[in-house]
This record gives sequence, structure tokens and C-alpha cells, in this order.
Amino acid sequence: MDDKMTRREALRGMFLAGMGLAFCGPLLSDTLRAANMPGTPAGRPGPWKEAPDGTKIDTRTWSKMGETLGMLGLGCMRLPTLSGGGGGFGRNAPLDQDAVNAMIDYAIAHGVNYFDTAPAYGQSEVVTGKALSRHPRASFKIATKMSNMNGRPTLEAGKNMFETSLKNLQVDYIDFMLLHNLQNLAGFNTRFRDNGLFDWLLEQKAKGRIRHLGFSFHGTNDDLPALVDLYDWDFVQIQLNYADWKEMSRGWGGSSGTTSAEYLYNYLVGKGIPVLVMEPVKGGQLANVNESVAAVMKERHPDLTPAANALTFVGSLPGVMVTLSGMSNMEQLKENVSLFTGFKPFDQKEMDFMLTVADLHKSKGQIPCTACAYCMPCPFGVDIPGNFKIFNAQSDALLSTGTAKALVDRRKDFLSEYKAQPEAARADACVGCKACLRKCPQHISIPQHMERIRDLAAKI
Repeated sequence: MDDKMTRREALRGMFLAGMGLAFCGPLLSDTLRAANMPGTPAGRPGPWKEAPDGTKIDTRTWSKMGETLGMLGLGCMRLPTLSGGGGGFGRNAPLDQDAVNAMIDYAIAHGVNYFDTAPAYGQSEVVTGKALSRHPRASFKIATKMSNMNGRPTLEAGKNMFETSLKNLQVDYIDFMLLHNLQNLAGFNTRFRDNGLFDWLLEQKAKGRIRHLGFSFHGTNDDLPALVDLYDWDFVQIQLNYADWKEMSRGWGGSSGTTSAEYLYNYLVGKGIPVLVMEPVKGGQLANVNESVAAVMKERHPDLTPAANALTFVGSLPGVMVTLSGMSNMEQLKENVSLFTGFKPFDQKEMDFMLTVADLHKSKGQIPCTACAYCMPCPFGVDIPGNFKIFNAQSDALLSTGTAKALVDRRKDFLSEYKAQPEAARADACVGCKACLRKCPQHISIPQHMERIRDLAAKI
């Protein structure tokens, strides 16, 4: 391990110096041994072009569940809004039903058959249900969640949430039901065991109203085994991307314990549990990487966007059943469908290349926000993910002590975007009430970062 880390640090230094890379690491071979699956063929995706009519994305068949699913799933948390953006930044933003209809029509026509939503995603269940109801039930699999994450939820509240999901989605059964945002055994007991809700969900599964039962996980490496041992889960959904593979950054003041996508993935695969992946592009962060990071990937993979690099990393892992992407417009959907049509996985060398890209990305001081907006609304009106997005776009310039004109110009760009926000939405308006802390699945110390952004703006 020491030898591997030494070489990876050396490679990171080469990147920072603008030099090339030639290294073949063990990531895929180790993963394949853990999964007991055949090797992944070498290759690199070609240039993006819209998938022709009649073509379908690649699929994976999982005997444990008797399901054949498209490798790409449509995450319905960041659907297009009437204002033209994605829904991730405002759960109460009105969604564009016509735009969602068009995206779901295109997705189904090209073999996407897994659609992921949740009660916590604002209007998502209703809008997604309307769009899917226009298609034969056998043409899609719907995933939703038991999002009973506030206080000490009751059995009756859980029942009502489930029945409301069925009504909103216009279906009489849920294909994939997730216990939403499990972090540890204590949380499971409070939300599902002590109130009898888990037993009730098992009854619904026995009746056929739930076909497959799993959970989405946001805890540490140490927390996962106890949750896995509770039940013979059909699947587990984890956050996985190349930036989080070795260690998932928790931000200042995060929860104790280490989380790495590598450990979570290998543990689940070793248990024979199919893996669903959320945040493969880290809430868009890996689609909008720093210019220097983008340049490194562009030199290596000139035909791939930063987002395509991130998605290919995840799709190349054999234990991943579905890679969920929270797409906000048709352009993103078409690019991703093209990528997974005749999918060409990264080979071992390319996978390790992406881990060195992760080192470079982390060196830019990014706040590990995925724009899930679980922290919102702020009681004082601060746009938490919006401030983080503005900071992350220029983070290396803001944290640098250099005075070059390019750095100065980028700091001015940050200040201009920061001040373009309404005053109440800026980091200045944060009073440190900490209401957001318990809601953040990334365990980011939000008030400290708000203070940091406020001070940087004042300094500039």
C-alpha cells in the first residue's frame, strides 16, 4: 500500500507539472476478483453523437433479482423547471411537465427503463408519474423511497407516504423501494424498526406491492456491515464516483469515520448484492471541473466531456447494476444515452488514470457539495448549494496567493457572480444557526464554509 500511494503521489505531481502519464494500476483487476466476474474489455468511448432512432443502451441482467436493466438510469431529482434550470437547487421550483415528458419519451425509446424518484424531491413523483403513465407499465421500472427522515416518524406516517407515492406515480406496485438515506443502525432503528415500519414494508413486499427492497447509504465504512446484516437486501444504492473512490471528503467538521466508495462497492459485491450508483458526477461537480483538471482529461480522452469520463469510470465497474444520472435537460440525456449505447468501458490503465485525476481535482479545494439541496430551505433564505457552486467554480484562484492577471480576473468573476445573488441568498446572511447540519448527507460543516465564502468576498 505504501508503494502504491507513493507512486500515485508521484503521478499527481506529474499532472501538476503538465506532464503525461503511463501507469497501469490494479483497480479493475482487484475489483473483478472481488466480484468474481470476467474481466472488462479494454477500450475508450468514441466521440459523442446522438444515438440513432431504434438504438438501445446496453443492459445488465441480474439473476438475483431476475431483472434486465439499462446501464443508465434517469435520476429524477434534478428535472427541468419552468424557469429553465434543473430542480436540484429548489425543491419547490415548478417542474416543466412538457420537458419531462419529452425526456422520458426519449429515454424509454432508447432503452432506459429505470427511473428514480422520492417524496423528498418536491414535485418529482407527480411529474414523473404523469410522464410514465403514458407508456406501458412493462416498459419501465420505478424506484422511489421511504423518505421519513424528520424527527421520530410514526408507522402511520410511513404508511401514508407509501400510499401517496403509489398515487403520485400512478402505479399499483413499486419495482425498487429504498429506505432513504440510511447512515447507521441507530438511524434504522428510529425510523424503521422501533415504529414497526420495516415489518410493514416486508408485508407489502410479500403482497407484491414492492418487488425489490433495498436502501440508499450515506454513512461511513464502519456503518455499512451492520445495515447489510439486517436483511437479505435485493440491492443497495451508494454514492460512487472517481473523486470519492479512495476517500469521500466530508468537509470541515464532518462525521467521524472514513467513507470510501472503493470499500462500500467491494463490500457489497463481496456479499453478492447488486450495486446502484448515485452521484456518479457528484451533483454536477465532476461535469464542471476546474479548467486545469478538464485539460488533463481532454489530453487523454479528447472525445469525452468531463461528465462522460466520470460516467465511464462508474459504468466500467462490473458490480454496478445501474448508473443513475440526475439529468436536467435533453442535451445531457442524449449525451449520456450515446455514451451507454455500445458502451466501451475503461480498461485497467484508464481506471487508474481517473484516480490520479481525482487527486488533482481534490487539490483544488472543492467543497464536496452534490447540490442535492437536502439542506434547503435555509430558515434565513441563504442559497446554500448556490453559494457552494459559485465558490467551487473558482476555488483554486480563491485559495491561491498568486497575483497573476488570470487569477485576479477569476476572483473578480467569483465576486460578480456572488453579488448577483439576492442579498438574503448570499453567504453573508448565514447566522450560523446550524439547522442545515443534520440534514446534509455529505456531513459538510456548512456554517464554516459560509463564513469562509463571506470572508473571501469581503477580501476581494
